[in-house]
Amino acid sequence: MTPEHPIEERIPYLEDHEYTGDDLGITYSPDRTLFKVWSPLAQHVYVNVYETADSSASLYKREMTLQNNCWTLSINEDLKGFYYTYSFIHNEAEVEAADIYSKAVGLNGDRSAVIDFSETDPNNWSADAYHGVSRITDAIIWEVHIEDFSSDQEAAFSPQNRGKYSAFTEEGVTVNGDPDQPAGLSYLKELGVNYIHLLPAFDFENDETSPAYNWGYDPKNYMVPEGKYSSDPSDPKSRIKEFKDMVSHLHKQDIGVILDVVFNHTYTTDDAWFQLTVPDYYYRQDHDGNFTNGSGCGNETASERRMMRKYIIDTVLYWADEYHIDGFRFDLMGLHDVDTMNLLRQTLDENGHADVLLYGEPWNAGSVAIYEPNKPADKFHVNDLADGIALFNDEYRDAIKGPVFDERTGGFLQGANGFEHSAYATGDLVASILANTQTDVGRFRLPEEKQWARTPAQVITYASAHDNLTLFDKLMKSLQDEPDYTRDETVIQLNKINAALLFTSLGGIFMQAGEEFGRTKLGDENSFRSSISINQLHWAHANENKDLLEYYKGMIDIRKAYAPLRDPSNKTGEAVTFSQLNENMLAYTIPNTLNEGDWTMMAVVVNTTLHPEEVELKSSYPLPSEWTIVANRHSAGLSSLGIIKGHRVIINPREVLILKA
Repeated sequence: MTPEHPIEERIPYLEDHEYTGDDLGITYSPDRTLFKVWSPLAQHVYVNVYETADSSASLYKREMTLQNNCWTLSINEDLKGFYYTYSFIHNEAEVEAADIYSKAVGLNGDRSAVIDFSETDPNNWSADAYHGVSRITDAIIWEVHIEDFSSDQEAAFSPQNRGKYSAFTEEGVTVNGDPDQPAGLSYLKELGVNYIHLLPAFDFENDETSPAYNWGYDPKNYMVPEGKYSSDPSDPKSRIKEFKDMVSHLHKQDIGVILDVVFNHTYTTDDAWFQLTVPDYYYRQDHDGNFTNGSGCGNETASERRMMRKYIIDTVLYWADEYHIDGFRFDLMGLHDVDTMNLLRQTLDENGHADVLLYGEPWNAGSVAIYEPNKPADKFHVNDLADGIALFNDEYRDAIKGPVFDERTGGFLQGANGFEHSAYATGDLVASILANTQTDVGRFRLPEEKQWARTPAQVITYASAHDNLTLFDKLMKSLQDEPDYTRDETVIQLNKINAALLFTSLGGIFMQAGEEFGRTKLGDENSFRSSISINQLHWAHANENKDLLEYYKGMIDIRKAYAPLRDPSNKTGEAVTFSQLNENMLAYTIPNTLNEGDWTMMAVVVNTTLHPEEVELKSSYPLPSEWTIVANRHSAGLSSLGIIKGHRVIINPREVLILKA
């Protein structure tokens, strides 16, 4: 069969000529380098060897041999420090591409590099490990961009490390010389999170020497760290060493590392390595042969095809093995098929990575060309997904503060429910507090469609992420006609109420970096290429809003202290009782059915109306005669803030009470 055959003939042929080995790419030793690339319909394939990443001409070009559906060549000399590409002859035309299985690349990722990986490991790397959580409901995830973390000039990061992987290795960083104002790694340790989620840090399409800002959702080389965040993007080993060093330092602080992966599309299509290597295979097409665009970025990859599925699984497994990555967040996971995600989970489990977290966005950005019998890995097919794959709960995100695509409309926090233009009701928040696993919530029932998850271990609960307005900015825009984005007492108060509800909700917990100290991007709701001054963490805000930061720390302590909040099963959710369903009012009890720890019950009472309310706490378990207050509108933590007797509670406007028995 030749490449000019139509897609309906070529795709089945390629599917029948897969390669199942685990040695695609190169296998290096000082004696020889073995090259392998899959492209069964290519007429000829050559390896081009270059002396440098930008040499105008190759040192030599050698033809490969097609064996077992795979093009193979062994060059029996030491190629360490050299670069290579492949030349493919498709339909008599020659194209050149980097290796889609590149493990190292030169500047800007345009040529693959040959290195000795034993030279990239930090000291004691073989002993490096994160003894993390065994279930995602124990995870408290802090999402951050590499550059945002360390670009603030008021924080004393080393100048050469600002915006780089190495900033995550610096201990003792302070703000404006104040030893009581930590930043960076020291701050994270004090905050109490147990994972950081890095926005894309694999190699993406950009000028790695340019200061231009980029979130990184422009994939180019999936198996290689991005060079811009290294000290020397032109040195193929630099980015690898420094990425590993970052991971090692975070692990030493008992913080796991999650990588944001973007397999659903590539930055370009016609000249992407996938397309040049095997034309029209790695991307979905419509019936006319045009690329489909469920990503909104010009293409969508075809995860249901065998070699794309293999590529995703090989890549994730490689990051877990080589870089000790502890979790993966899938961008637009709804563009991938269920079978690929389930096989990925199974493969990780079978290869010693059962503790590696997997979660993703259960939606897409357009019409998706996944056809039966394949099913998209979205919220509508959650029951087809294996255990150990979690979904972002956009219902909590929107019910708590109003819809993300309508910046002026509020939700529960603003006391907006039940009023004109309100898109959500308090019942939507009730459902998402229970990780959308229950409809029977005590004295009333929720609509059946509110129960879409099997267990809380399938759900990531969150109020804000890098997309859309920060929580602080959303509250500002929905409460003020002309916000100035400086501290506002009402906004800070509602931010605290969010923390109280977020950390007493079921599911894994996720937050945008800086949510805990009122992070603002001055109303920029899509800052993917805005300036670093908009995007960077302003570490001084952590001191300016120290009461809010301390509140988040206290709620993290409460969550860690009360095991039922982290229950991966439905046992706790089934025992939670909500007292009533007034709009902008919540009162619920969470009994300790797990019998872990010395608290027997927790109660959460929240009032976001502008008038006092009296509530009566209810439970199918015995209620205590006396409660200890551990959080109110001002502070939260494990210390007593007072005592409440009985089952009736009067709660002030815009107040929260968390009680323990």
